[in-house]
Amino acid sequence: MIQETYIDFSFSHLQWPPHINLVYPFVAPEQLPRAQQQIREYLAENLDQETPIDIELVQAGAFIQKNNMNVYLTDDGGEDVDSPLVSLRTIVLRALGQGPARSTAHLTVGQTQGNPLISQSYLLRKARLLPDMRFRVGTLAILIRERTTGTLSTDHMRLYGTIDIGAPSDIWKPHSSDYWVKTPNSNLPTLQSDSDGGQQEIISDDHEVLAEPALCFDPTENKWSAYTDGDKGQTGIRELTVSSYNVLVDTEYPPDHDRDPLIVSTILSNSAEADVLVLQEVSDDFLSYLLRNSPDVMQIAQRYPFVSHGPPCQNDLGPLPSLRNVVILSRYPFSWHSVSFHRKHKSALIAQFDGVATSSSVESEGLVVAGVHLTAGLTDGSVATKKSQMGTLTRYLERHYKRESWVVAGDFNLVTSTYTIDLSVKNQSISSETVSTLSAIEDEIREAGLSDAWSVARVEGVDQTSATESGDLFEGEEGATFDPQNNRLAAGTTTTSHDRPQRYDRILFKPQESLRIVHFNHFGVPEMIDGEQVVASDHYGVRARIQSTDAAVSNDVNKDLSSKQLIIEHRRAAGVLADTTSLHSVLETHGMFPNEKQAGEWRDAFASLQNVLLGTSEDSNQAQPDIPLVIVPVGSYALGVWTADSDIDCLCIGTISSKTFFKLARQRLSKAESQGIRILRKVEASTGTMLELSVNEILMDLQYCPAPQVVER
Repeated sequence: MIQETYIDFSFSHLQWPPHINLVYPFVAPEQLPRAQQQIREYLAENLDQETPIDIELVQAGAFIQKNNMNVYLTDDGGEDVDSPLVSLRTIVLRALGQGPARSTAHLTVGQTQGNPLISQSYLLRKARLLPDMRFRVGTLAILIRERTTGTLSTDHMRLYGTIDIGAPSDIWKPHSSDYWVKTPNSNLPTLQSDSDGGQQEIISDDHEVLAEPALCFDPTENKWSAYTDGDKGQTGIRELTVSSYNVLVDTEYPPDHDRDPLIVSTILSNSAEADVLVLQEVSDDFLSYLLRNSPDVMQIAQRYPFVSHGPPCQNDLGPLPSLRNVVILSRYPFSWHSVSFHRKHKSALIAQFDGVATSSSVESEGLVVAGVHLTAGLTDGSVATKKSQMGTLTRYLERHYKRESWVVAGDFNLVTSTYTIDLSVKNQSISSETVSTLSAIEDEIREAGLSDAWSVARVEGVDQTSATESGDLFEGEEGATFDPQNNRLAAGTTTTSHDRPQRYDRILFKPQESLRIVHFNHFGVPEMIDGEQVVASDHYGVRARIQSTDAAVSNDVNKDLSSKQLIIEHRRAAGVLADTTSLHSVLETHGMFPNEKQAGEWRDAFASLQNVLLGTSEDSNQAQPDIPLVIVPVGSYALGVWTADSDIDCLCIGTISSKTFFKLARQRLSKAESQGIRILRKVEASTGTMLELSVNEILMDLQYCPAPQVVER
């Protein structure tokens, strides 16, 4: 059913076309043929077809409509009769036998949800960052707004007809009457507006996106422009350093710029220097400061000459799509596009480095870096959303980049502290199924072939993340990048972490051949200056240096080694060589093998330590609460290969934090001095805290591991 008809001119082709109304409402549906003919004839007589009608939309404005505010672009004439839009509208009205009427011709660009003053100011400022829009009008379009039928009925525009008003070269002809209607089989992307007035493209798995070139800084013109001189030839590199940093957007409007210089200083610090830098929560104001208005702009441009988004304050560049944005800066040229997570404000930024290969092998087709900022929060809904977002990203990468190496970096917002998770389940903030979903996300990351750079670095001994004392941590809090206990900004923004450290920020990598982590560190950690804590963001940045090895060369080396290997035949020793009695006697004579007396003393010493720590000895404090603890020997003593000169390595496993355990252990051990137990010293090693003990003159090393699930088993 035809609901409304009006006349306008349009210059796009989406489901709801961008348009500027000239006459609205127009005429009754049955009067359309006559109105079209009247306007065509009147314009032919009263409009100079040789004089082009050039429109410039250079001003942003807003008006309140019901409970929303519409933000629009208009020309600089407004109500002025000399405005081309006003003049054109007046002529059309005369053709219909009507006199001039007041109207503000405009192009709507956004709308607030609700009518808060902050949203109005924010959206209006964003519209003012749009580049000036200039175009020539050669055709008027008569559109009919119709409503589709069905359960998901929506309004859409149908083209009724056109009226040519310009020179032949300026006339526009539509392909069909459904020019703006998105059909089910259409491959056109759709736009989804968000509450910040931005729009995000929703890309189906089958839709082939067009990548945009990175912007490059031109020092001669002092501006950022599209980079078009890229060399597509692959360049093998041996090392690639990737950094990720959540800079914490200021949600209040107008924003506070006090932290901007400190963030820039952090980005330029030696501990953050990288080949590729992935930033999250980037706002229009901060990006304009970083790439245009900062005193350190030239340093930024020299270190990172290529960026995915340029400064919105630059006249020919537009604003960022949302309030919190992912932006990539790089030392190498790249092209990029977004993959939507089908949720407002959330998408992954995919950067493809065609000229950068992590190996000289012909099998390697370049490098792909995905920047992410997943949904925040620890609720059943938010965790399910995070799982969906990671699944969308990994499936997309697997489908489109099978032969490239991947790096996925950003703020994953995955709660890692077992204390936080257990307490949330106890408080019924989340269900047990959500705990399983968190584990499933980690499983899917591994199944996609992605390795966690921090985890690998920790095993390899190349991790330098010691921002939080290990004795204060529960399981899952090591390597934290969001630490409300030691970061005042994190303490002010935490909502679901129960003030526990979380490892939200990660760098994942998928080697197609052979990549290894050679270094991992935090940056942007708090500093004490003049008795006050100074920190740039509520998150710490993470940096990983990834080193590539040539798999082809490695395989050739292995082949050479295998061809030169000797065939070894195993035989039992015969004769005097088979008799080990003499060898055993010599070792026993020199005290290399412990005798029965020594073995008994060691057993008694371990039992004494066990009784004291568990609170089961006569001299221990029986009033202490019953804390589940398990004490086991490890190392040479546990394997039965110890000597009289060895010590006993003891591992205590419990449900309490390391700090609490060692405080309790020192109390109980100090009270057991009469049993021959002495604390020699406390050692803070890279593997954690350790107590060196003497139990009846037998040396022991005591370490602790908080692992509630192990204790339960």
